Amino acid sequence: MKNHFIAFTLFFFFSTFCSGQISYRTRYRKAVTFNVFGTSPIASVNYEKAFNRKMKSFNTFSMGAGLMPGSFSKDFLRDTGLSLPIGLTQNFNLNNLKKRVKHRVSLRCKATPSKISAEWFGEAGLSYSPILYTNEPVRHYFFGVLGVRQQIVIDIPPKPKVIFLKFQYTPKYYDKQFTFFFDSSLSSIAGISLGFSF
Repeated sequence: MKNHFIAFTLFFFFSTFCSGQISYRTRYRKAVTFNVFGTSPIASVNYEKAFNRKMKSFNTFSMGAGLMPGSFSKDFLRDTGLSLPIGLTQNFNLNNLKKRVKHRVSLRCKATPSKISAEWFGEAGLSYSPILYTNEPVRHYFFGVLGVRQQIVIDIPPKPKVIFLKFQYTPKYYDKQFTFFFDSSLSSIAGISLGFSF
């Protein structure tokens, strides 16, 4: 009985470890992203850190820098602002991950795992983007973040590389007003991001 219990315990931990290894394949640790609109709020390059990486969810913290054009006149550079977006999000897996993991484990001894796989995530969080101008006070933008992302993992030695694409709805709070839809000033309440792990 004791031997059976030990064998079961070892099998449980081994199964958990193997499933975790498979399910975390698209859980990158660090990435660089290129954002257009949304929290940028025009365009930005960002560093993104993934943490609290679980089987069905993970968190991200991001920070970056971008430009906020003030005009297209000869004083373009003087009128352009510097944006410094900072964000924190929670990501939830939308795939039937448990079923996929069991399927891959069952094929472990029968076939080589696919070199490319993908997962879908729902995303929710908050972002803050101060805009710095040389001749104006700092503008403070606050965003809610609701979105969806697809992550594609490619097995490239020595470690898998992850490419992901995010679509975000980003309602904005600025100057004591909320913006939920596009208005006359074309407020950026939606954005798209392309990211690469490293």
